[in-house]
Amino acid sequence: MAFSWWNLRSKGPSDDETYAKQIDELREKSPIPSIWLFGKTGSGKSSIVQFLTGAEEASIGEGYRPETKTSRRFDFPDSLEPLLSFLDTRGLAEAGYDPRDDLRRFSQSTQLMIVTTRVADHALDSLIEPLRRIRKDAPERPVILVLTCLHEATGRVDVSEGADPFDSMSPLPSSLQSLVDEKTKQFAGLCDGIVPVDLTRIEDGFADPNFGGRRLKDAILAQLPHAYRQALLALKDTDGDPTSLRQKNSRRQILASSAMAATAGAVPVPWVDIPAVLAIQAHLAVKVARIYEQEITPARWAVLSSAAGSRIAVRFALRGALKFIPFVGMAAGAASSFAFTYALGMSWDWYFADLREGNLPDPDQLRDVFVEQLKRGHELWKAD
Repeated sequence: MAFSWWNLRSKGPSDDETYAKQIDELREKSPIPSIWLFGKTGSGKSSIVQFLTGAEEASIGEGYRPETKTSRRFDFPDSLEPLLSFLDTRGLAEAGYDPRDDLRRFSQSTQLMIVTTRVADHALDSLIEPLRRIRKDAPERPVILVLTCLHEATGRVDVSEGADPFDSMSPLPSSLQSLVDEKTKQFAGLCDGIVPVDLTRIEDGFADPNFGGRRLKDAILAQLPHAYRQALLALKDTDGDPTSLRQKNSRRQILASSAMAATAGAVPVPWVDIPAVLAIQAHLAVKVARIYEQEITPARWAVLSSAAGSRIAVRFALRGALKFIPFVGMAAGAASSFAFTYALGMSWDWYFADLREGNLPDPDQLRDVFVEQLKRGHELWKAD
């Protein structure tokens, strides 16, 4: 179904099932980044997911769904328009684990592999042997080895306090250094980089509960498609704001939809992406409304769709013309689709939040919010 702003004033966007079918083809052309988490139970996989997404530990646990007998999937922020998908292999500690089923399912559908192991864990045969087969099957897929629970090897020394010894010339405690050296030898040829982290709880009392997290995020960001990389970068702004849980959920959804719209906007065929981008934007309005427990009436939809006014038609027309210029057109399409979707989503977030507080949002102010957020959307797209 092709969406347009003028007919949506009287008719709402399609339901989730119809919408999911509409973007299936888009996902085939540009898959959503999928990260294969490979490690023993208790090696810190959930902590990594929580750090990367900012999602609550409980919601991560509830969000996982079975994928195979020995694996499960977590889509963030949801399964319809995820920013990232995490595939967690759970059977490594089980006797006779055979990776062939996971290999068949994941080898062609995952773009990055994160292998986790506690730095002090010496019983790693159940991890290394399957990894050897997986690496041989897809040697081109990047593998990051993440060494976790560093504090278990340092005694009373808090390596997260002061200068980071992994980024400076400061020496590591000898007990930790020997374990890092040991893991480097054990995983030689099986990974493309090693990232030591110590993701702990605040109540554990360490100076930096997210020690090494920045290095890990940088290593992952380097492997992601641009649209999803920019959206993931912007998550730090969402998590740092003194916003309500509703606002955080709304803004995470806005970033996911913006990344999806950018993917559609990168399709190098003039005009064909416009219905897809409009569908994503229209569906985003419904999602934001649901988060704030508000209804989209015809009158409200007229106000929502006027946030950008005639700018949308003008910008889309210009962008369609630019697509006739190879490479330049693709960049313009992705960038403008990301920025416009972000601006619309943030405008609607402001609108429904104001409604929920019992106010009657001013249409002129809504348009001002859109202009401000459009500028912000372009800044996010260019961020490093």
